[in-house]
Amino acid sequence: MMKLMIVDDEPYILEGLTKIITGASTCFSQIEEASDAFEALDKMSHFTPNVVITDLNMPEKDGFELISEAKQAGYCDRFIILTGYDEFEYARRALRAGAVDYLLKPINQEEIIALLNTISAEMNVHSEIPIEFKGHMDKITGYIHKHYDTPMSLDDLAAYTGLHPNYISSLFRKELDLTFIQYLNSTRIEKARTLLEKEPHMSVNLIGQNVGFESPQHFVKIFKRYVGTTPGSYREQASRTTGKAGSR
Repeated sequence: MMKLMIVDDEPYILEGLTKIITGASTCFSQIEEASDAFEALDKMSHFTPNVVITDLNMPEKDGFELISEAKQAGYCDRFIILTGYDEFEYARRALRAGAVDYLLKPINQEEIIALLNTISAEMNVHSEIPIEFKGHMDKITGYIHKHYDTPMSLDDLAAYTGLHPNYISSLFRKELDLTFIQYLNSTRIEKARTLLEKEPHMSVNLIGQNVGFESPQHFVKIFKRYVGTTPGSYREQASRTTGKAGSR
């Protein structure tokens, strides 16, 4: 069930658009009207439309301000603007401000219905994408946690998942706000911390090798970057903490 708001200070346009959309076959089952930007923002706070169709030229607060304030408040982020032929440059400014598309006046009934159907279809697809992202991300991170101790690259992950390396790289940024290397290194460092705490007789160099670092120097450098101290100092601190806890 999708919600649409129509904002226009001309009653006949407001009524006409509502009639057209209500009588057509679209996914927008709830339609709210507003005669100016003030009324629109007030209604948006509880109506929270999926899409807003708005005129640009309105008294006191225009369509640009409406779009900006609605987006800033989190009321809506999809806008269709209404404009005349002589306001095309004005419309282009609105598109840059974040509108989805524009419609020229006088409104073409088939055009607006086609546009609304396209937008609703895109929104339905986008609602499924996070699920797909999560499935891919779970598979990728599961592989990393299982094979963190071996040499690994984006190409290895691509071969395992069947996904393009660039897509995998973008997944890390979108889902975790990290690069692949950052995630791999953080996983390896967490494993190293566990070994430093639980295997007091295992050398630092061997621990580095066991968590996937081929070079001891590289292991120390990355460990210090993520933890703030060297592996040796971390082990000493962990040992003192454990000793104090055990003496209580």
